[in-house]
Amino acid sequence: MIEINKIYNEDCFKTMNKIKPKTVDCVLTSPPYNTGGRVEYWSNKVVNGKRVYSQEKRYDQYLDTKTTKEYIDWSIDLFNSYEKILKSNGCILYNISYGNENPNVLWLLLAEIIQKTDFMIADCIVWKKKTALPNTTSKNKLTRICEFVFVIVRKDEFMTFNSNKKVTTTTKKGQDFYNVFYNIIEAKNNDGSNKLNKATFSTDLVRKLLNVYVPKNSLVYDSFIGTGTTALGCVEQDINFIGSELSKDQCNFANNKVKELLSQTKLF
Repeated sequence: MIEINKIYNEDCFKTMNKIKPKTVDCVLTSPPYNTGGRVEYWSNKVVNGKRVYSQEKRYDQYLDTKTTKEYIDWSIDLFNSYEKILKSNGCILYNISYGNENPNVLWLLLAEIIQKTDFMIADCIVWKKKTALPNTTSKNKLTRICEFVFVIVRKDEFMTFNSNKKVTTTTKKGQDFYNVFYNIIEAKNNDGSNKLNKATFSTDLVRKLLNVYVPKNSLVYDSFIGTGTTALGCVEQDINFIGSELSKDQCNFANNKVKELLSQTKLF
């Protein structure tokens, strides 16, 4: 039996094989984008009064250099595994973008997911970041300040899936009213770079997604949890989690951050 509120240092497929079928309420994750395994960022190094623009390996245990076919096939296997652990009315919040080298891969992937799995795209959220690195190397591409979070559900459960939270029922006819959540979310880019991860996920984004889609005491799974952003967001909102991370250093860092946060919450 798998332990909840813990991050496992292993391949996500191995973790999912341990999770009891149909017990996860939400998969919230940001997978590798298959962009060549490098991340670009403004470093803290300053030369001639200007910060240096740098490139480094994105992952220490994963190359992120699959062919388009390999990446799509791997992703389909991933979604088939999600299907086994996800509750019938659960959802997948899938943050993904695309590389400048082959922007078509994202759209090919989504089409394959719809055609080859039991899932469908229920909604698309635009994550508008606070800042963006200027695109100074291409004359035909705009500077990208947005990424996507696709809301994915089972095809046969689409009509029972709810995202907006009910406020009250007030009309004489019994009409329900709901909080209004827009499909553009403004959130911080990330939680800052560290020596383990130069492109951490945004806790700000995770908080906002959990607030809309995941009730308290639910179970969330993140298959690529990195330094623990999803886990920390869950702890803050009384939501249980399970995570997978290939990097031993990132896994240990994330579990320690979770323990630290849990100890703080017990004080109040």
